[in-house]
Amino acid sequence: MKVAVYLLFLQSFFLLYYSASAFGSERYMLLIFGLLNFLLAWGIVKDERRAIKITIAYKGVDFFFALLMLMGGAIFQSLNAAIDLAILHDLIGLFGKKEEPTEES
Repeated sequence: MKVAVYLLFLQSFFLLYYSASAFGSERYMLLIFGLLNFLLAWGIVKDERRAIKITIAYKGVDFFFALLMLMGGAIFQSLNAAIDLAILHDLIGLFGKKEEPTEES
C-alpha cells in the first residue's frame, strides 16, 4: 500500500508542476486532477476503503487512456502507464489478502 501512496503523491506533484506552465482551461484541469490524486493518496493513508475503491476505478480509466495515447505515438505516456499499473497492482493486492486467524491462549 505504501507504493501506491508514494506514486499517487508523485503523480500529484507532476500534475501540479505541469499546471504551472499551462494556460487557460488546461491549467485548471491539471490542478483538479493533481488535487484529486493528493486527496486519494491521503484517503489511502487514512485507510478509507472508499478511497481505495475510487482510486482503483480512477487509475483503471487513466491506465486505459494512457495505453491509447501510447498506441497513438505519445511515448511520454509510457511513464504514466507504468505508474498507473504499479498503483493498480499494489491496490488490487490489498483485496487479495485474507486475514489470518490469530491464536489466543
